[in-house]
Parts: sequence; C-alpha cells; structure tokens
Amino acid sequence: MKTLITAARLLLLTLPSLPVIPRCVPVALAVPGPTSSEPGNWQQDPSKGESVVKSEVEIYRRARTVIDLTGEELLQTYPDEVRGLEFAGDQQKLNSLLQKVGENVAKLFRDLPNTISKEQVRRERLRSDGRAEESITENFNYTACLNSISGWEEARTDSRGREIPPELMSDLSFLTTGFASVSLYFHPKHQFGGRFRYLGRQSDEPYHHVIAFAQKPGVTDLVGSFSSYLQPAPALLLYQGFAWIDPGSYQIVRLRQELLAPRMDAHLATATSDILYGEVHFESVATPFWLPREVIVNLRFSGQQYRNRHRYSDYQLFTVAVEQKVAPPVVRK
Repeated sequence: MKTLITAARLLLLTLPSLPVIPRCVPVALAVPGPTSSEPGNWQQDPSKGESVVKSEVEIYRRARTVIDLTGEELLQTYPDEVRGLEFAGDQQKLNSLLQKVGENVAKLFRDLPNTISKEQVRRERLRSDGRAEESITENFNYTACLNSISGWEEARTDSRGREIPPELMSDLSFLTTGFASVSLYFHPKHQFGGRFRYLGRQSDEPYHHVIAFAQKPGVTDLVGSFSSYLQPAPALLLYQGFAWIDPGSYQIVRLRQELLAPRMDAHLATATSDILYGEVHFESVATPFWLPREVIVNLRFSGQQYRNRHRYSDYQLFTVAVEQKVAPPVVRK
C-alpha cells in the first residue's frame, strides 16, 4: 500500500561555486518524506545496491541520540534548547501528548487549503567565526499546493505566478524549501517510525511542553536524501530533534531538527533546521492553522558553513483563479 501523504521536493538546494569548482553544481538535500514502500521497508534507490543501503542504516544505528542522553548531557550538548526546562521525572504524559499533537498534525495535512505567502530569504556563506562572508536577500511568492498523488508540492513563483526554477536563481549559498511538511514526524501514520521522549515543561510562560524525537533506522518511512558533485548517488538522511508544544492548543510552536548522525562519507557534517510557527487565520475558513513564520537552516558541507533565514508573511488562500488576501500570521508568544 502506498503512502498517500508525501513530502516531495523538500529542501532542494544549490551550492555556490567553491574555490576548487569552476561552476555552480547542483546539490539536493531532502528532509525525510514518505517512501512508497510498506511501513518498515525503505524504498530501494535503483542507483544504489542493497549492501550500500544497509551500510547507511548501520551509520545511524550506531548513533547515540537525544533520546538516550541524560539530563546533564542534554544541558551540556543543547544548552539553548533545554535552558529553563523543568525535566520530567517520568513519561506518563508522553502518550497523551503524542495523541493530541498527532491529531493536530493530521488535521493540518487533511484540511489546509492551497496557500501562497510572501517569503524573504537571506542566504549566507559564513566564515569560520560565524560572520557572513557573502550574503544575498531575495523575495518570492511561495506556494504550497496539495497534489492528490505526491502530496504537498511547494514552489517559488514570480509576481505573475510563474514558477522560478532553482537554476535561474542566484547561485550564492544554498536555497532551501519544504518546511510545511516537517511536522510529519508527529503524524499518527508516521509515529511508529520514531522514538519519542517527554523532556518536561519550560519554567516560564507559556510553559511549553518539550518532546525529543529520533527516527528509527530501518523502520521509519520518512527518509531524506542528499547528493552533491562529490557524491552524485543520494545519501539517506535521518533526523532527530526537539518539538515545543503549546500547552493549551497542543500545536507545535517550534521544531528543531538535525542529522541523526553526521554523513562524513557524503561530506555533510551538519544539517540543522529551526522552525518557528505562527497561527494563521483565513477569512473564509473557521479554523486557524499553524504555519511556518521563520526558519533558520545551518549546513556544513565539505568544510564550508552556510546559513539561510526564511521569513513568511501575508498568507493567502490560493487557487488558479482566486487569491484571498488575509492578515499576516498572528504569533502567540
């Protein structure tokens, strides 16, 4: 049985001309999206042998994840993420939280209309001290449309609604997309592929719940990929991270993810996305939706550090003939 919800074309990016490369070379990075295989069986990439896929699974199986770290280790490794957190003494709240959060994620992917928004992207290539060596700021119309076959399809368009292919955009730094689908980790149909741990609640208002997650190698049906001029055959990517949950609505208000393990064989040391969500109201739709309002992506590839900052505003319902203008997202703090 094929998975109906897909996260196609996620985080497509193009790297710039590096000093040893005479021209811009396409590189693709995909956040985990559903495969078309049965749950628990990864779809085989025809360009790779079975033994190669198994060796990649082993890379992740050897990883010690955020689920396995002690409270002290979390404080040392992720001080910003767990600062002000009152650690839970048990996991009694976990199942209830996963159920309520999962229901919200399922509703989002079931009910969200096609949308268009304004997107501002600042792309940076960084020096070793973290300062921008080169940068560019661009503005797009960003569409997310539901396709009955491939699920959510996301694209950047110009003022006339024409899609802008990545190869026609500036080649400075990498270009990322696909953040509307990242919460699929918590969808009831995909939770079987992850490990979850209730970490506790933040000590300051609004006292968000914090859940750690890590994908299960060889089990999850959400599989990402990465390819580059250094390794054309896609490398499989799995992720781990943290989700901050609103205690009243049980909506995900922030989600941070990173690689489950570095892929040094693919020259990919880190790939981190930090997503902040805002509550969006449409005039003709009674129920609000929680959609990305700001995303920061950091990636270290072949020794070079890159950063993207995306800002989304002015969400509208989108059809071929009609666009309904609405107010910018209302951010609940």
